[in-house]
Amino acid sequence: FMDENKGVIEMSQIADSSFYKNLTVTLREYTNDINTNNWGLTKVKMEDEGYPKDAATGLGFFSMPSYAYKLKFPNATDSLSSYKKYRFIVRNNETGELDSSDILNVVNSNHALTPPNASDFQINDFENNSYQINFAKTEFKAAYTLFVRAPRNAKLIEGIMRFHFVEKNIVTGEKKHLPPADFYYDQQVRSNPEIFNLTTLNANIYSFLYSSFGPAPANTVRLVDSCDLIVYAGSYELYNYIQISAVQNSSLLGDQIKPFFTNIRGNNAYGLICSRAARIYKNVGINSVTIDSMKLNKTTIPLNIQGRSDD
Repeated sequence: FMDENKGVIEMSQIADSSFYKNLTVTLREYTNDINTNNWGLTKVKMEDEGYPKDAATGLGFFSMPSYAYKLKFPNATDSLSSYKKYRFIVRNNETGELDSSDILNVVNSNHALTPPNASDFQINDFENNSYQINFAKTEFKAAYTLFVRAPRNAKLIEGIMRFHFVEKNIVTGEKKHLPPADFYYDQQVRSNPEIFNLTTLNANIYSFLYSSFGPAPANTVRLVDSCDLIVYAGSYELYNYIQISAVQNSSLLGDQIKPFFTNIRGNNAYGLICSRAARIYKNVGINSVTIDSMKLNKTTIPLNIQGRSDD
């Protein structure tokens, strides 16, 4: 954002120069290095797709409009395959410039259980309708663990617990749902094994809950609602980007100008094309023994947890 008469903060809230007006975006599919399919992507408004951009503040970027390019297959049976390769082609129709991504291997969320195969993204606990989270014990090395079978082409596996709590005012009886809190509890890098253990000490969960929700206000009790379990599997491109960025920023010259990591090729083109799959188990119950422990644990006593929400 550069202007001789305006500051960068003011310019960052103006969307006019932040999007190309006329692009053609194509996804090419390769089978055994032969281009077998080409799909055009459609420009869409992110808020219409259910992904609104965070609202701009006095020191923030603009929030609307926010555009993306969406792939919608012409046939319902079409899908991206982890056994094929893909490349994005971006053409600026006003200048004729053509940029393209490196070859991409995708990660998908297939999780067929019978029979298992090399591309499955399996989490057996997610198939258990009666599964409940248990992190009641907090003695030395007591831990919560989720067993994950990584999908094909995945390099980085990450586990998230999303906690939901309800507050109740004991004077007025008014209830409100608190904003959810996401605990990024483990991240594993895939080498050879297909099976991963995403794990964290139970004591870490109690510390996270205290730091996220804090002591309850006066005349207020907290009720445990539910928890969403999320496991992401990221491609090699995402892993490489994170690793290179971490090395660049942690060096003795971390404050100096550094080369960008990009897998987009073209004149003055920088960007990251990668693939990420997710398995999500929503509204998982927290077992009663754990709720009792949360009531009495010295770390979470200030939260004033009194039971389970019936909302």
